[in-house]
Amino acid sequence: MTLHRRFSFSRPGCTFLAGLLLMAASALPAAAFFPPVEPGIPNRPAILLETNFYVFTSALELTEPDLDLTLDARGYTAPATVYLYWENRSTQAKSYYNQAANSFGSGEVDVFGVAGAPQAIDVTGLGSRLGASSNTFRLFGSGGVLGSLPASLPRATGRYQFVIEIRDSAGDKVIARANAMYSHVDAVIHKVGNITSSETWTANNAYYLNGPTFIDAGATLTIEPGTFVFGGNVNQGVLVVKPGSKIMAAGTARMPIVMTSEFDVGEREPGDWGGLVISGNAPCNVCPREGEGDSGLFGGNNAADSSGRLSYLRVEFAGIRFTDENELNGIALQGVGSGTVIDHIQVHHNADDGVEFFGGTVDAKYVLITDSQDDSIDWTFGWRGRMQHAVVLQRFDDHDKGIEADNEKSNNNLEPRSHPTIYNLTISMWRDSGDPGILLRRGTAITLRNAIVMNAKDYAVDVDGAVTESLVGNLLTIDNSIFFNNRDGFANVDLHATNILASDPLLPNSRSRVQPDLAPLAGSPARSGGALIPAAVAAATADGFFDAVTHIGGVSPDDPWVDDGWTTFSDN
Repeated sequence: MTLHRRFSFSRPGCTFLAGLLLMAASALPAAAFFPPVEPGIPNRPAILLETNFYVFTSALELTEPDLDLTLDARGYTAPATVYLYWENRSTQAKSYYNQAANSFGSGEVDVFGVAGAPQAIDVTGLGSRLGASSNTFRLFGSGGVLGSLPASLPRATGRYQFVIEIRDSAGDKVIARANAMYSHVDAVIHKVGNITSSETWTANNAYYLNGPTFIDAGATLTIEPGTFVFGGNVNQGVLVVKPGSKIMAAGTARMPIVMTSEFDVGEREPGDWGGLVISGNAPCNVCPREGEGDSGLFGGNNAADSSGRLSYLRVEFAGIRFTDENELNGIALQGVGSGTVIDHIQVHHNADDGVEFFGGTVDAKYVLITDSQDDSIDWTFGWRGRMQHAVVLQRFDDHDKGIEADNEKSNNNLEPRSHPTIYNLTISMWRDSGDPGILLRRGTAITLRNAIVMNAKDYAVDVDGAVTESLVGNLLTIDNSIFFNNRDGFANVDLHATNILASDPLLPNSRSRVQPDLAPLAGSPARSGGALIPAAVAAATADGFFDAVTHIGGVSPDDPWVDDGWTTFSDN
């Protein structure tokens, strides 16, 4: 496959290209854009659909994507139909591929049948039906079983996606789905150094961080929905939001904002670039102090400080370890205040921690951390925020703890003490040796409800140190949760917990390396065992941050938000 090099400092054997579409933010839908898949299927097929690049530009003569498919049928043998379509994410116009016609058309038709008469097949043999030797193969492009993309598909600046759906034999109910977003762009704009006045990164361009890039106090960086930001490798690209500045990065499920590696899909690795650092003026217990990766001072006395907004944002293949004590996380939140809005974020394949809170009071909702090489969620220096609907997936054996939580190393009782309140958390681990699901140490407190922790090769919860243990039953409480298949059991100390189950939560496919499935099946104790937010908590949080729930874990049976099209589970 011949590709075209954009930058001179690409990893050997790799290239980088970029592209996407300009669209008015007011035209963007704000919620989920896929109808839900059929719930409660224990052996749902897992699908991964990928283009060779996220973004393209005709200026480099690469005007169409390759499209690769990985299907793990997982023993699903019921007759099924297969639909493959291309979509303009702006207009939502769709074109369906049909093998007999060998083209994409405007009418809804499955791959093997005709309009109104879908042909049911055994999906375990999908690859062979399409001329491939296995269920991992290239659909379109160089060496693709279906050849090159038809000329009828647009190559103009735009935001597009391919979608594949496994449906029931009648073609009515969606059993499994995967999508691959890609775009075309007008230009790639390099950024490095200091941004001293407010500016907007528009979605008709891609942005390349050619080294550390700082948003100075008084400036606001606005990133339009659907924008791609690529981190430079050699010059250690990182985006730093300084105290007194703001980042407004509000994507949508249809138009997420993606911050990612400069290298090709298939050639990316954790640590390819630095990540996102946000520093604010909220309190911490040792502030002001220097941030991670020499990102500058943070912390102050404004608990309600706002550093902007992150919504529908992915940070991928980031994290740089300068030393064991100086590392860049996927997203570092340093003294960030409660005026900052964070929801629907994913950190994927980070070389250090996924998200780390360094003091502050910021809240977060709908948080997905996948395959971080160190801890997935970390806090220290007095973080006192809230979190709900969070998922930690560790699908490989080179990761650390699901949560590593501290107050302050040299003085475990230092105030303000770390004390987050967390509802609806799922941690699914996969390690051959020795780490707990949740490590609480150095005087941290926690209020944790409706959690699932499973598959840890140690305790589900490890309370470390005399000061931390002294908080149990008062400032450290864990209740109404499920702890399953953890090698050493629930906890290393008596947590005086109530409503704790050791039952299988019946999550269909939490460890899949293709496409996890986390919505509890029928009969799961997680489906109806979740506590409503207690009246005392609700009274103290009249702003309505917490949702009243009836399930345990980070994913509701009725809202599998981690598979809503804006997330990724690609290995590289």
